[in-house]
Amino acid sequence: MDFAFGAHIVNMMIALIISLTVHEATHAFMARVYGDRTAQLDGRLTLNPVPHIDPIGTLLFPLIGAVLGGFIFGWAKPVPIDPRNFRNQKWGQIIVAGSGPFSNLLLSFVSLIIVYLIGPAQDGTIWLAFSRLATAMVSVNAILAIFNMIPVHPLDGGAVLYELLPYEGKRKYEEYVMPYGSFALLGLMLLGGFAWIGALAGVWVHLSERIINSLL
Repeated sequence: MDFAFGAHIVNMMIALIISLTVHEATHAFMARVYGDRTAQLDGRLTLNPVPHIDPIGTLLFPLIGAVLGGFIFGWAKPVPIDPRNFRNQKWGQIIVAGSGPFSNLLLSFVSLIIVYLIGPAQDGTIWLAFSRLATAMVSVNAILAIFNMIPVHPLDGGAVLYELLPYEGKRKYEEYVMPYGSFALLGLMLLGGFAWIGALAGVWVHLSERIINSLL
């Protein structure tokens, strides 16, 4: 493993940990806004990554993917939420679930602004290190947001879809989708069925670039 490849892995891992931390902390924050303090009392309403880290999903799984030169992806410990405490259970669950992917899209956009503001940086400078980390943040957050909005349990998109379904749709979703969602996602991942996520992430980055170019 040469130095450049090692530096790339470090940047991607740091970007992933930051992105997952913001994602979970946003879930916890929005749950608190809607009246549920479960995540806060569990110590998850924080930008400290330690309480959010899942040893396998946050560290081992993405590290193996990075070393093998494949898709760098991972997950954090789910934030504990009790929807019974929400002032509005339906919309509380929709907004809390959707807030995680939204935070990643926002973080991707802000990171791209940082890349533009830094501009070309000389080798060996601290600005080059910031630029490379920000660049990693752009793609990692775009991919996390799109992946998590897939409408399959246990992803955030699955929670949003479930709340939008009528009663009979909820019953069928619980019977036919919830028990098999994780296996379906794992199977698609192993078979390379998520190539479209990278394509959609590229579309998001392109649109973000056009917006930023019109503003700066």
